[in-house]
Amino acid sequence: GELRQAAEAFTQVEQLDRWDGPMNLTRVYNTEGRINEAVAALQRASEFSDEPGYPRWTWAWLSGVVNRQQGRLDEAVLNLRSVLEDRTPESIERGFDFSLDYEVINLLGQTLFDKGRLRSRQGRDEEARELWQQAIETFERTLAIDSQNVTAHYNLQLLFTETGETAQAEEHERLH
Repeated sequence: GELRQAAEAFTQVEQLDRWDGPMNLTRVYNTEGRINEAVAALQRASEFSDEPGYPRWTWAWLSGVVNRQQGRLDEAVLNLRSVLEDRTPESIERGFDFSLDYEVINLLGQTLFDKGRLRSRQGRDEEARELWQQAIETFERTLAIDSQNVTAHYNLQLLFTETGETAQAEEHERLH
């Protein structure tokens, strides 16, 4: 019920010709699993990208989440890296630095892991290993920020199991 009310409110905000209406509708639709509607809302939100105050980082994060759910892993990786790496004049002015956001870092790691699994199923083992190594480095980045992050330890356990590094897998299982 709350999501329905939120969707109604954000629809009214969008009718006022504001970016935060469709941007927040994306959040609602994503939570409800209405991915096609989330994509459409993101596209509408992007029409406001030249307006002052438009949060490109939020759009990139939501795009990464939605692209990942659609299986568009290459696009999701680009979106998530954009959140972590892009420094716009506005984000600098507002003091935003998302490079330490371990929620985004972990989502990037999970996406790289999934890309590796896909490449492995396609028989592209060298690419899979490279992607898994990138995923390992990504989760290690999280652990440098939060050494007890259970998501990073869990995924490292899976990755090291996948790559046959049993001792490291067991250590991350213990830490998880």
